[in-house]
Amino acid sequence: MAEHRVITVTVQDDGSPSIQLPLFLTRLRRKFFNWTFVRRSCSLILFLIAWSIVVRIFDYFHQIPAPWDVFMALFKLKPAAVLMEVFRSFYRVLAGFSLGILIGFPIGVAIGYSRVANQLLFPAVEMVRPIPPIAWIPLTVLFFVNIESQIIFLTFYGSFFPIVYNTMGGISEVDIRLPRAAMSFGVDKRGMLWKIILPAAMPQIFTGMKVAIGITWLMVVAAEMIASKGGLGYWVWHNHTVMNYPMVLLGMGIIGFSGAMCSVAIDLIGDHFMKWRRIF
Repeated sequence: MAEHRVITVTVQDDGSPSIQLPLFLTRLRRKFFNWTFVRRSCSLILFLIAWSIVVRIFDYFHQIPAPWDVFMALFKLKPAAVLMEVFRSFYRVLAGFSLGILIGFPIGVAIGYSRVANQLLFPAVEMVRPIPPIAWIPLTVLFFVNIESQIIFLTFYGSFFPIVYNTMGGISEVDIRLPRAAMSFGVDKRGMLWKIILPAAMPQIFTGMKVAIGITWLMVVAAEMIASKGGLGYWVWHNHTVMNYPMVLLGMGIIGFSGAMCSVAIDLIGDHFMKWRRIF
């Protein structure tokens, strides 16, 4: 039988009416019409006001487009062309980030959980970590003939170390009382890892993923500017060369929005794996 969602009106003790909204409307109101949403909106408004004041008052910044100029640039966009550049950047980001998880997460688990793996793997990882991703660009020409593979490798390299180190740190910092309590109930090593250690380390693991996705976007934009093979980074650089600065700032805004959406997606996935946070 279909569920009918209606607005219920009740009368309180003092005679005033009380309106009870459907569940989905109540959740929508709590999510968007609350003081948290108001404060965040005020933060964005204050940023736009400060931006407008700076470019109008200080002569040094007069070449920077005002927010209104950037907004008007929206109507000059070619949606099909911009969506294609967004798709290219998202593909490269997700490819490199996925490789970072597939390779970095098991290595982080092994280093954090096994003393032998820590002794075998951690020195090599620690030696390679300080090398900046940009320093790998000359070698990627030798490793990968395809430019697309070079860009994906750089995005993978950018996401690899935050995932490894946050996974390793999350496992290493699990409260020792948890595995001891599990051992007293006869939990074996495999069950200890999957049922005790990893769930307790999930907050720091997903924090590392959020850091990794930010670095991945940084790397893909830099690589696209150098490679000139499409993507949001190339689009921003092209508009810079033709001195179309409203489009440059608009492209930067699209990159920031895309990165924020990736972080929101990671938070949603993390909420699925950490349902206990809704209780405590």
